[in-house]
Parts: sequence; C-alpha cells; structure tokens
Amino acid sequence: MLSQEYAMRYYAIFSLIVMVGVLVLISSGKPVLWFALIGEGIALVIANAAAQVSLRKRYAELFFVNQHISLISVQEILSPGENFAFPLMYTNPTRSENEITIHFNDQIVTLKREDWEDFDLIWDWLTSNN
Repeated sequence: MLSQEYAMRYYAIFSLIVMVGVLVLISSGKPVLWFALIGEGIALVIANAAAQVSLRKRYAELFFVNQHISLISVQEILSPGENFAFPLMYTNPTRSENEITIHFNDQIVTLKREDWEDFDLIWDWLTSNN
C-alpha cells in the first residue's frame, strides 16, 4: 500500500519517541514491557493517521470542467469516490514566480511549480476563465 510506504517516516519518528521512553525507563530500573507494547501500538496508530492527513493535503490531479475546478488528492486516488468541483470564479488566484495560491472548498491551496508540469497552463486557465 502506498499509504503505508508514505507513513514510514512517521513510523520512524513515533517509534523513536517510544524507544527514548524505553531507554529512560530502563535507566531508572522500571519495567518496560507494557510501556513498549502499548507505546508502539499508539505510535503506529498516530503514524497512520498522520500519513492519511498528509496524503489528503497532497494534490495529484487538477481538472477544469465547465467553469469549475476539481483538485484530487493522493488519498482520493487511492480510495476512489466522487470528486468535489469548486466554481472557478471563487478561487481568487494569486501568483508569485513559483507558486499559485487559490481558494478551494474553504481552504487555501498552494500549487508549486516543481509539482505541476503544466504550471503556466494552470495559471492561464485560472485567470482566463474567471
């Protein structure tokens, strides 16, 4: 699963926190078995949740259809469902040299040039159809 592969960084971070806790308990002479088991279980749950949230915020596809825009996250690609279309006239696009910022469904989304092959074309669509 892509989401598990993406969560590896979070697994490492939260497991490291548990390991530091285990070392502290060992140095103080306290039992560590239950702390390690419960802590690692909680660390895995939190790491999975963090990865899912991160994948929802990482957009992979963008569509323009009938004066609407649809941004599709990696999470939505992994678990297909209906995609939300937002009216182009409410996106209020702004642009710097390497970023486009738009309003999309009660959030502000930044599209970076290095992530989008058709960066200039996206800007043209956003500004010509408003």
